[in-house]
Amino acid sequence: MMQADENWNEAESIHLIRSMVESTRYSIYQDRFLYFMWGYLTLGVAAAHYLMAFILEMPQAYMVWIVMAFGGLVHFLYLSKRKKQAKVKTYMGRVMAGIWGGMSMAIVVLLFGAFEIGWHAVYPFFMILYGTACYATGMTLRYKALIIGGIGSTLCGFWAFYQPFQYQLLLLMLAVIVSYIIPAHLMKPKQA
Repeated sequence: MMQADENWNEAESIHLIRSMVESTRYSIYQDRFLYFMWGYLTLGVAAAHYLMAFILEMPQAYMVWIVMAFGGLVHFLYLSKRKKQAKVKTYMGRVMAGIWGGMSMAIVVLLFGAFEIGWHAVYPFFMILYGTACYATGMTLRYKALIIGGIGSTLCGFWAFYQPFQYQLLLLMLAVIVSYIIPAHLMKPKQA
């Protein structure tokens, strides 16, 4: 009798764990909106900055980055809505919040630090942070597109250390394409 109870409890535990992982994976699929939003927003703003600064030679072209604050507002509103809809918090949901929350804190610190060390010095770090968060998420969920995208973004960041600022902008565009946009387009409902 004891053996049957242990088998039943093991089977129940495995089923519970599997359902929690599937639930988290589905919610991340739904949240691919955030990959699209940040990927395309960063791509668009970096392209606008490049065009305005290095093609049109406009002074203060960097001001276009203020648009990213609207992305932050949309992100906050989106997550607030999702939080209200969520029935339970899962372990995987907390892991994802930790990965991306940590990256966000590091980006905010870099934004303030950029005024001291210069913008050309922080853009490579942005790409490395994007890559690290995508890689960690991909490894956690076993989603190869995010793993590859994370590695690609990190390599762009490494290469950017040795490039002048105008090429860093081009590398930033490439980094968000490989780490956010392509993986988001490849996501399937039962995948990451």
